[in-house]
Amino acid sequence: MGFSFKGISPDFTQDYITVKTAAENSGYSQQYLRRLLRAGYIKTKKIGQQWLIDQSHFIEFLSMVEQNKDKRYGPR
Repeated sequence: MGFSFKGISPDFTQDYITVKTAAENSGYSQQYLRRLLRAGYIKTKKIGQQWLIDQSHFIEFLSMVEQNKDKRYGPR
């Protein structure tokens, strides 16, 4: 039984991605991304237990991390 987007507008689901999708595309682990979400570094919505990440904000976050000179916190 997976997560369903019933009753949520299509625009909403196109603007947000799951933590799993973000992890697959960024190189970060799901656990680390959830830690960033809880700390408020990335703009999100939480529906039940499902975190949804704002795509445009996540892309901005990744570009900010790439520009940072301290490479300890970049994706692996």
